[in-house]
Amino acid sequence: MTDEIARSRAALIPKGYLRAAVNLANIALVGVDPATGKFEGVSVELARDLSRRLGCRVEFVTYPSAAKILEKVDHDEWDVAFLAADPAREDRLLFSPAYALIEGTLVVREGSPYRSFADIDSDGVKICVTRNAAYDLYLARRLAHAKIVHASTPAEALDLFVNGNHDASAGIKQALERFIGEHEGFRVLLEPFLIIRQTIAVSRSHPAAGLLVLEFVEDALQHGFSENVVREAQSNGITLRK
Repeated sequence: MTDEIARSRAALIPKGYLRAAVNLANIALVGVDPATGKFEGVSVELARDLSRRLGCRVEFVTYPSAAKILEKVDHDEWDVAFLAADPAREDRLLFSPAYALIEGTLVVREGSPYRSFADIDSDGVKICVTRNAAYDLYLARRLAHAKIVHASTPAEALDLFVNGNHDASAGIKQALERFIGEHEGFRVLLEPFLIIRQTIAVSRSHPAAGLLVLEFVEDALQHGFSENVVREAQSNGITLRK
């Protein structure tokens, strides 16, 4: 191991093992087996692959939302975070290339007249959104007429939508499809308003660590993801980048 690689490795895993921050609200990429309590999902398997490459163990640090991960960027709670890339986050984070693409879309009531993002961006419309989620940041830049109503987590956003005088709730496709499978009288808009680029991020204050993560993801994109990552992607309807 060269001195440069050793320094980069020390910057990435200062505790000697990998602390991977995961957002439990992103059910497309992270889950917990209810029978065993074991973490599963595309991001989880990628973290395990990265830890094997580093020759160390991985511990998962869980958060209820992306916003909570971002609050702890420089609090020494995690080494890498599985987050969506967004320009509004670039002042604090360095992002790897995207390893997966997921859809951001909207759920509305069955009798709603809204069929597209263009339809719903109208005066008087209220959309429930998880604060600082990738789709929140995007909608804040794109909406010209509709208003955002913030919640702390995706579950709270859906609860606001169902029980309040609101017109839609934003979220990732997999979560919203699960919601309509459990609740009658709702539908998910067919066309996504955002393709979310999922990445592995590190604090901008640790550029050497960022280089190791960059190399890891680029290698996976060039040579293919592990069988475990591919399996999790297929079972959760995730599009891996090539």
